[in-house]
Amino acid sequence: MLKNPISLFLFVILSSLSMPSWADWQLDNTESSLHYVTSKASAVSEVNSFSGLSGQISEQGRATLQIGLGSVDTAIEIRNQRVRDMLFEVGQYPSASIVIDVNMTELAALPVGSSLTAPYNYNLSLHGISRDLSANLRLTKITANRIEIQPAQPLIISADTFGMTEGVEALREIAGLPSINHNVVVDFSLVYDDRM
Repeated sequence: MLKNPISLFLFVILSSLSMPSWADWQLDNTESSLHYVTSKASAVSEVNSFSGLSGQISEQGRATLQIGLGSVDTAIEIRNQRVRDMLFEVGQYPSASIVIDVNMTELAALPVGSSLTAPYNYNLSLHGISRDLSANLRLTKITANRIEIQPAQPLIISADTFGMTEGVEALREIAGLPSINHNVVVDFSLVYDDRM
């Protein structure tokens, strides 16, 4: 037991230097990305993205991501508007959120430049519906103050699971398409860094 006040002070300082302050870690929107791939008319696939991303990692290791659905980019402005209004209904549901609990002890022990891949449970809230899902994720410690979270394999999300079946069909009808796949393939790279 440390009874000397100077020794106790040094112990506290050294301990604080060796432990990352996860509560201060924020998503770097300029280095992060989230894309989803749609398919229509049986053979046409297109990549869409969101630019409005934000999030943080709490001291307890809860990683969050907020997706501004109004920032969707389908590469065609009229289609952006239709997706915002008819599919996501951003007037009522302006954002989606993802929550993942990360094992901070394992991450702290990970050498810089190394990755760990493991199954994770996560919660996705979209279109007023919240679902607990699972995925294999890869966490990479880029530097001592920066981590990246990516899927280890593509994620498939169904519009039907989140009450967007009618929205998909409305888009199909207004575009005059024979079909739109209700499933999308999702890929992302989320970079969190220490803003202290």
